Amino acid sequence: MHQRIVSAFLSILVAVSGTQSASALGLPKPFASMKLMRDIRGPVKVRTRSTEGVPLRVLFDTAAANSILFDHAGTMGVGRRLEKDYYVYFPFTDKLIDFRLLDWFTLRFGDHEFTSNNWVYGPWKSTGLFPGREAPNYDIIAGRDVFANFAIAVNPDKQRVSLFPSGTNFSGTYDTMVDLIDLNPLIAVRTKVRRAESLEIEEKLMIIDTGFHGVLLFANQAELEELQADETTAPADTLGNALIAKSQFSIGAMHAVDHAALIVSKGTFEADGVIGTAFLNDFSYAFDVAERKLYLSALKR
Repeated sequence: MHQRIVSAFLSILVAVSGTQSASALGLPKPFASMKLMRDIRGPVKVRTRSTEGVPLRVLFDTAAANSILFDHAGTMGVGRRLEKDYYVYFPFTDKLIDFRLLDWFTLRFGDHEFTSNNWVYGPWKSTGLFPGREAPNYDIIAGRDVFANFAIAVNPDKQRVSLFPSGTNFSGTYDTMVDLIDLNPLIAVRTKVRRAESLEIEEKLMIIDTGFHGVLLFANQAELEELQADETTAPADTLGNALIAKSQFSIGAMHAVDHAALIVSKGTFEADGVIGTAFLNDFSYAFDVAERKLYLSALKR
């Protein structure tokens, strides 16, 4: 992806004891294990609090380059605000927004604290991420810099998300492991896709986006003409009249999963589409961005 984002450096301090005790699965004890917020959109989202005691909804977003605190009435007392410009690019809506740096900022996950000195804060309406809403449906985006420090495990059946040390070996607890492809600041995976109208199986490079519920495929030239768009059109601009393609998706050794993919314009993305939690929630999964690995297991239902 064309790099239009100023890079951030995140330093995370973890206040935790006994992290190396083994679990029944042979894994170390996670830094934190939290209940997922479940809603119709189904992203990886939890409830927590700042050290000031302010309740916050945190979205773990593998497709976000930056970690962001959105300004609104419920978050105005959170963190020390700095008057330093920090521009953040949102490729899905093709918008470059002027944010500000947030000084030392601590989130509490259970009994544990996670501290950063380089998050940003700013407006939410101008991002285009929450169309038609009077307030955002989450307060914080935990982005790529967080995933560089932690391995994240998600169990949709148990509605849990757990944070482990980066480098944790999950290979004995999941059915398959595949390599993640670094599209800095994004991560992607090679996926086999079979569209119902052609029945041909193609290999696609798909961005992993835990902040997005659906599955997207980027349009070819004929589909762009039908969408009345071109390759540079932001995906959000064609989402309202997206084409629908009944398809099957498979990763690694896992069984193929049926999904109705939305066909949208490509914009600035350097991939073939986006896999969100509509696909991921068919599995128990974990990803370690620093080690570039994605683990998947069939849900035990």
